[in-house]
Amino acid sequence: MSPVQAVSVAVRIFAVWLGLYVLRTVSSIAFLRHSEQPGLWVPVALTVVTALLAAALWFFPRTIAGTLLSPDNAKPQGPASPDLWLAMGCSLLGLWMLTSSLPSLVLGAYALFYVDSGISDSDLKSTVLYNLVEVAAALWLIFGARGFRRLFWWAQNAGVKKAL
Repeated sequence: MSPVQAVSVAVRIFAVWLGLYVLRTVSSIAFLRHSEQPGLWVPVALTVVTALLAAALWFFPRTIAGTLLSPDNAKPQGPASPDLWLAMGCSLLGLWMLTSSLPSLVLGAYALFYVDSGISDSDLKSTVLYNLVEVAAALWLIFGARGFRRLFWWAQNAGVKKAL
């Protein structure tokens, strides 16, 4: 598999995630009433733009991958090692965790420090702490999951006698 093909697959996976995110957003916008939300056109416009972006990512992944990578990367490379695939999977899981936990962390920290909300401070502090731990785990998976790889390979081979 060439790097362009690998990036194309990653772009399509991201397009699927983005499409699912748009579907969740559309379902929440459908329940808004015009009297409660006078500027309803803004979230609808953002949803349409996001849906168009997801469609572009789905239908043109090789074009996007070709623009992201240099022409030198078009040559197919040899098969990748299992460690490389595990590292890539860990990085993708970390990226997914980061995209779902970082906005919650920012929102919770903003509510804790700047907004006088009706939610108790202990609930907000525990939510911020939980999201902070999630962000730290996501960054660990993205940037340095060597310890995780060692733990995974150890667990996979635990109790298996090696041939002499």
